[in-house]
Amino acid sequence: MADSEENFIEQGYKKYYGDEIDIYFHPTKCTHAANCIKYLPSVFNVNHKPWIYPNGGLREDGKRVVHNCPSDALKFIDKRNVH
Repeated sequence: MADSEENFIEQGYKKYYGDEIDIYFHPTKCTHAANCIKYLPSVFNVNHKPWIYPNGGLREDGKRVVHNCPSDALKFIDKRNVH
């Protein structure tokens, strides 16, 4: 299945809007390893609402943390690579 907003939403991911990157989160897939919170607290902070703030860090840092999510609960769409 292709990585698209429609597919992510259909699979149950919630969208968090950013200027350069949108981040998607699936709460039931999350195993609470907390890598996102540990490695990029400016973007992932459970003490703020919304708890995911894609504009809180560099686009590439957000992509790196999402790629390293062990449960696949995080996805992203890089708006700079959308044609």
